[in-house]
Amino acid sequence: MLEKYLHFESEFYSAAKALIYALEIKDPYTSGHSYRVYKIAKELGSMFELSDADRFALEGGALLHDIGKIGIRDDVLFKPASLSADEFKVMKSHVILGANIVSQVDCLKPCLEPVLFHHERIDGKGYPHGIAGSEIPFIAKICTVADSYDAMTTNRVYMPARTPEDGMEEVLRHSGTQFEPVVVEAFAEWWHKKYRDNDSIIQSQLTQYPTIEEHKESKAKFLGR
Repeated sequence: MLEKYLHFESEFYSAAKALIYALEIKDPYTSGHSYRVYKIAKELGSMFELSDADRFALEGGALLHDIGKIGIRDDVLFKPASLSADEFKVMKSHVILGANIVSQVDCLKPCLEPVLFHHERIDGKGYPHGIAGSEIPFIAKICTVADSYDAMTTNRVYMPARTPEDGMEEVLRHSGTQFEPVVVEAFAEWWHKKYRDNDSIIQSQLTQYPTIEEHKESKAKFLGR
């Protein structure tokens, strides 16, 4: 049984690495973000009594949570300004695209929930389905906090990074509306320990986000065009 599980886990990570590699060609930022969210979600998950299946689904789903962005147009993904209503609709579709991608591969299917639901909110104002409270899978709630914190403390094409302190305050501010309170409590405990230890995982990610033109040029060079 253990041998079968280890083989399944090996297959998963082989497939996940291939997808992340493809995503990195599309968007180098999203790849770095995905690995950081994976690390944060994994450490938060260890603070709860998750089953082995839920632990695996959380970690795999956190790693692949943004895989659907591989299908988002560059002019939307890299727009250096606020998105229009239509553009935001396109951007929001990345969770459906991601869910469709992982659903096509047997070893990735267990990771569906964090991929599909990491933009849902406790108050029901999230997407894609606008579900609320207990309707949202718990492992997706963990992924939401990890994703949101890293996104806030990373330079984006449309917004500079916030400080780790500002990111932490923002997570606390939205406890009970955007985020699950019990997950926020665990995150706060985790964050303060990492902050005291000066761990790089909570420090602002200051890598400059490329312009659309720079991204197209680097991608063309990568592909040998």
